[in-house]
Amino acid sequence: MHQITGDVMDIEVLFPTLVGISQADDATINAISAEVLQQRALMESLLSQSWGDNVLTSFNKEKNLFAHASLHRLRKFIEDNILEFVSKTRKDQAFQFDHTYTQSWINITKKFGFQERHNHERNVEGLPISGAYYFNTNQHDGDLAIFPTDMHYKLFGNYVIEPAIGKLVLFRSDVFHRVSANMTDNDRVSFSFNYLLTK
Repeated sequence: MHQITGDVMDIEVLFPTLVGISQADDATINAISAEVLQQRALMESLLSQSWGDNVLTSFNKEKNLFAHASLHRLRKFIEDNILEFVSKTRKDQAFQFDHTYTQSWINITKKFGFQERHNHERNVEGLPISGAYYFNTNQHDGDLAIFPTDMHYKLFGNYVIEPAIGKLVLFRSDVFHRVSANMTDNDRVSFSFNYLLTK
């Protein structure tokens, strides 16, 4: 695995899979936290069980939480980093967001909660990007494993990412990934999303 380090974002190259990882600074974390807590009641009203009994999500009731709950600081942080991720990994950089496609939701993973291997590919024309932002974690409540897309992925293993408050992880939507079980008493809170970039 090779790492390209930039001023803000690290690009992990698990050939041929690219993963962008950014860490928000304290000011950004605090601004996002204040914004999310202000909308806590609204988001709690949208939660339901999904992906197993120990994961609560807003996805079943609201497909674009960032817009619905006015999470502007979180949305800006993610979108700025998606554009940086694309600019550092592609020669053709003249992309813009197709916001008619955008999906975003909150996941609350309780003890024993996990997510099986899956991807978010929906056969769209353009460059689909997915990822997760960690809002609350004790760093031991479930790692994110990224599966390389190479045909010989079993020879290379997975890239495992430890959660941290303010960490943002980005990858192409067709990349398979899974989340290991939360074996702690802490509720891990994360925001997931699907974006589409078009010419």
